[in-house]
Amino acid sequence: MDNIATNADMVEFWNGDAGQKWVRFQEMMDVSLLPMGRLVMEAVKPKAGDQVIDVGCGCGGTTLELARRVTPGGAVLGVDISEPMLERATARGEVETAVTFERSDAQIHEFAKRSWDLVFSRFGVMFFSDPVAAFRNLRSALKPGGRIAFVCWPPAKENAWVKIPTGIVKAHVELPAPLAPDQPGEFAFADRARVEHILSAAGFSDIKIDRNDMPITIAPDGGLDEAVEFFLEMGPTGRAIADAHGSIDLRSRIAEDLRVGLRPFVTEAGVIMDASVWLVTAYAP
Repeated sequence: MDNIATNADMVEFWNGDAGQKWVRFQEMMDVSLLPMGRLVMEAVKPKAGDQVIDVGCGCGGTTLELARRVTPGGAVLGVDISEPMLERATARGEVETAVTFERSDAQIHEFAKRSWDLVFSRFGVMFFSDPVAAFRNLRSALKPGGRIAFVCWPPAKENAWVKIPTGIVKAHVELPAPLAPDQPGEFAFADRARVEHILSAAGFSDIKIDRNDMPITIAPDGGLDEAVEFFLEMGPTGRAIADAHGSIDLRSRIAEDLRVGLRPFVTEAGVIMDASVWLVTAYAP
């Protein structure tokens, strides 16, 4: 199925450079975000036989881990709008019989109604053009008493891994204007009250939103140079640098300043910085 909504900006974004870059950094991102995905899994403890939807599954790392947890008897459907990321996910999941990947927008995907035990997401639910409609659609897929559980980012200023490199980069290039609170993007769910309102309006109950502070490991194997390359290419800093269309010399100067700014966070295990996430759980009546 190829069921893509009219959220054209996000479809274009995740099927363009952003999707290609995520594939390029996939192995590093799997390690960096592993604790966040497992935080969600430990909160809801998927078990053998469960039927699970992984929203915004990306390159499939969480989908494959969920499949191992629900085997035998369970199954996981990974959905995403990014064709490059799903190509990588499909290649990784060839031997995993409990997994299906589909390119589709979870906001409008026609899930089997009242058939799923768990809707899971690791940073994949902040990009809907109409989040209430999207979560209402996901709720309709859950069995009565089924659960939704995901992580999303609190404000960028509360995440050192964003705040510090962004502060360095903005000394060289103009940063994009902040998105409006209701626009889709990485930090669209930064406001705890907004997340609670969306889930409530979508018909979920027993909504729980907890903040969790934890380290995030950037470039676990490559160290400082790979961390610098990551911030030059990915996330808010990467987009600002790309939008500036600067010279090679500008990029080199930004890279050197990033190297200096990130050096205090270098450890034997990689570049480790502080991060915070919202852990969100709720139930379908």
